[in-house]
Amino acid sequence: MRPKKTKELIPQIAKELQLSEEQVKSVIDIYWDQVRKTLSSLEYNRLFLRGLGVFYIKPWALEKKLKSNSSRVSDYMDNPSNYGLQKMNDIFKENIKLEAVKARELEENQIKFKKRDERRNQDLEGEG
Repeated sequence: MRPKKTKELIPQIAKELQLSEEQVKSVIDIYWDQVRKTLSSLEYNRLFLRGLGVFYIKPWALEKKLKSNSSRVSDYMDNPSNYGLQKMNDIFKENIKLEAVKARELEENQIKFKKRDERRNQDLEGEG
């Protein structure tokens, strides 16, 4: 099956639903805007989109962003200004979100490993 491109898909959907192409395009744009907002909000570690799969935050990308933010803060500390203070405040807020995501990820991994270990222990008890 060959995936359809948007320019092929919009006219087809518009014809099937008897809507204008602009209406269909606006609905698709709203959907993808919401997906982008959800992903960038860092509210969830994983996001499942039917037909597309699971999108998740990679731990190495999280660490990279935290390091980058730390270096940016040190740059603003060397050169304090009203603009710099506002930027530092924004970076600190973002770091709080990133740390929360990191904590949730660690918690989820602990639960996952605990379940895995329990299954292994049950398998071993069943064999003995």
